[in-house]
Amino acid sequence: MQATVADGIFIWSVWQPDRNLFFNSFFVVDGGGNLAIDPLPLSEEDLAEIERRGGLAWVAVTNRDHERDARAIAKRFGAKIAASEADAALLSGPVDRRLNDGEELAGARVIALEGLKTAGEIALLFRKQRTVVVGDALWGDPAGSVRLMPDGKLTDPARAALSLRRLCISRPAHLLVGDGACIFGDAMRVIWDCLERRTDVYANKINIDEGVWYHDGPSTPGLYQGSWLDVDPLIGAEKLGYLVARLPPGKAFCPVHWHAAEEELYYVLEGTPTLVTPRGNWRLRKGDLISFPARAAGAHKLLNDGETPCEVLMIANTDPDDVCYYPDSHKLLVEKSRVLVRDNPILEYFDGE
Repeated sequence: MQATVADGIFIWSVWQPDRNLFFNSFFVVDGGGNLAIDPLPLSEEDLAEIERRGGLAWVAVTNRDHERDARAIAKRFGAKIAASEADAALLSGPVDRRLNDGEELAGARVIALEGLKTAGEIALLFRKQRTVVVGDALWGDPAGSVRLMPDGKLTDPARAALSLRRLCISRPAHLLVGDGACIFGDAMRVIWDCLERRTDVYANKINIDEGVWYHDGPSTPGLYQGSWLDVDPLIGAEKLGYLVARLPPGKAFCPVHWHAAEEELYYVLEGTPTLVTPRGNWRLRKGDLISFPARAAGAHKLLNDGETPCEVLMIANTDPDDVCYYPDSHKLLVEKSRVLVRDNPILEYFDGE
């Protein structure tokens, strides 16, 4: 068993000469209970290593054909078995938990996929490690790239390709595959290279009315609530960020803020929200375009104080070196490090040295 660059995630593999690639399994150390994914048989040394790291709480099976040695390993450690709702009945025995899209398991978020070999194919997203794990959804073959299995083995090849865009929702750095060579550090580009090779679909296009893509914003009390569609990772965008925000009446999108490096543009699709700025408040309507330059004059907040929901498309250049300022609360956010601090008091250069 070998450690990976994804913190707390380990891999073990078996060479398959008939396929000319490795089959892989994964062990994830999680404070809430360790997890094995699509486990192949383990050596005594690897069994001892898992024991040393706290044993296993769960064994996850990503599809009906990746049950592998799940039952023997679960029995060895007293672990429970989890599989998707759709594939659970197809396994060789009972399942302790049936997984659905969006649920959490041992630090991972379940991503349900469509159109693949089985109706219940899932991926597991580990946000903290910026890592997504798949079973048969993508093969790492040849090494350094990924591909879908042959179309003849898929229930709906076009639907499968479009569904795989969901792997990119959280912009993973690492893609761990059950079959073939894993991708470390460049997962987004490699996934999109795969999707953009296809001619049966145009993967760089989605429809904002397909509600399945929307997710609720951070769970915040009071004013700042709504849902949004983070568009750019789902269409392979690299230099521009796109987001569609939907706000119910009485809710706001963000506190008043401005960016040092990212210039924003809002386009009102529906509703009559109010734009809150240091220069006053401004009623918006469908069709309005508003520019927010990357300086203090661009400070703004979107508030839906109307009686109907509003929907706004937000566009900006993406800059990893951006700093976001919140003048009302005297905070600033350094995007690259995600450090959020007060902007006062202003310190001298050698303060604390």
